[in-house]
Amino acid sequence: MDAAAGRTTGALTPFLTAAPDPKAPLRLFCLHHAGGGASMFAEWQQALGPSVSVLAVQLPGRERRVRDGRLTEMSEVVRVLCEQLGPHLESPHVFYGHSMGALISFNLVHARITAGARPPEALIVGACNPPDVPPVSAGTEDLSRDGLVQWLLDAGGMSPMLLKYPDWVDAAVALLRDDLQLCNSHVVGRREPLPRPILAYSGDGDPLIAADAMAGWARHGDSGFELRTVPGGHLFVRDPPQQFLAMLRRDLAAAGADHR
Repeated sequence: MDAAAGRTTGALTPFLTAAPDPKAPLRLFCLHHAGGGASMFAEWQQALGPSVSVLAVQLPGRERRVRDGRLTEMSEVVRVLCEQLGPHLESPHVFYGHSMGALISFNLVHARITAGARPPEALIVGACNPPDVPPVSAGTEDLSRDGLVQWLLDAGGMSPMLLKYPDWVDAAVALLRDDLQLCNSHVVGRREPLPRPILAYSGDGDPLIAADAMAGWARHGDSGFELRTVPGGHLFVRDPPQQFLAMLRRDLAAAGADHR
C-alpha cells in the first residue's frame, strides 16, 4: 500500500492514473474533454476529500500515454473501457464526464446497464450536448489546421501565447482532430433512459454549450435530474474550479448517501 496516497499499488490498467482507494466509500471516474488529458483532474482528490476515490481516466495518445495509438471510434472506446474499467466498477461509483468525456460516459454507462452490469450511483456531465443532439464537434471534419486552432482558442483549450510554438500547436491540433472524430462517431438518438440520476453542469460563459441545451439531459434519465450553473466557460473545470468543486462535493455526498 502507498502510505502517502492511501491507495493499493500493483498492476493497474493504463486507462487509470491511480489505483482505487479501498477505504473510500465512493469512486469517481473522471473523463476528460477533447484535446485534453487526465491531468485536468490532478487536484480533485485533495478538493473532494477522502470519502471519494478520484480515478482519472487517461485515454491513449496523450500525456503519459502519448506513444499509444489514439482511439477514434466511440464503439471501440466503450468496448475497451468496459474491459479495462470493469473490475473497478463493482463498488459504488459515479462518472463525471466533461464535454467529450460526457458522451463517452453516457455510452459506457448505457452499454454496461444493457449488459446487466452494476450501474453508477449517478451520471454527472459537464459542457456537453445531450446524446440525442449532434455534438458541438459536428461540422469540424473538414476544418483546416488554422480552423482547428481557432476552435481551440474559442473553446478556451489553448492560450494564444502558445501560438508562437508551432510544433506544440501541430501536436495539439492532431490530438484534437482525432478526438473530434471520436465525438462525431457517437450515434445521435434517443435510448432507454438511464435508471440513475443525471446531474448536469453548465458554465455561465460557455460559448459552445448553453444551459438550455444542457437541460436536455433530463430526457435521458428517469431517476431525477438537476442542472447546475457555475462560473466559467466551456472548460469551467479550470476557470478556476473552486465553486464547481464545492458543488460537486455536495452532489457526490448525496449520491453516496442515497445508495449505501
